[in-house]
Amino acid sequence: MDESRRQDTTLPRARFRLETGIEVLDDWSATAAQPAKNAVHKALFAMLDGTLFRTYRIVDDYQRPSELFVIVKDDLVMKIRINCFDSFGIVHIGPPAQSAGFRRSGTQGMRG
Repeated sequence: MDESRRQDTTLPRARFRLETGIEVLDDWSATAAQPAKNAVHKALFAMLDGTLFRTYRIVDDYQRPSELFVIVKDDLVMKIRINCFDSFGIVHIGPPAQSAGFRRSGTQGMRG
């Protein structure tokens, strides 16, 4: 009994759960190349386990305080919305030029 209790405390717990935007991911995935899909899935798992803010460059969207851009790769950005303290949603996935509100110039609003 004590062994199972100790195992429970050492298992990593998800910090966030994906609550909205599955259709955005599905629509984008229909035409995306496999390496891009892998990169986005890796970023999503980083959000789930709480390491996203340490491992990816993040750009705040100052017009929408609950939304931020995750620079997944040089040519790929994912915009997410923090819905509440434990859930998030995918708003957009695609090239930076197609992400409304994303400005790459300078480091204003950049974290990580």
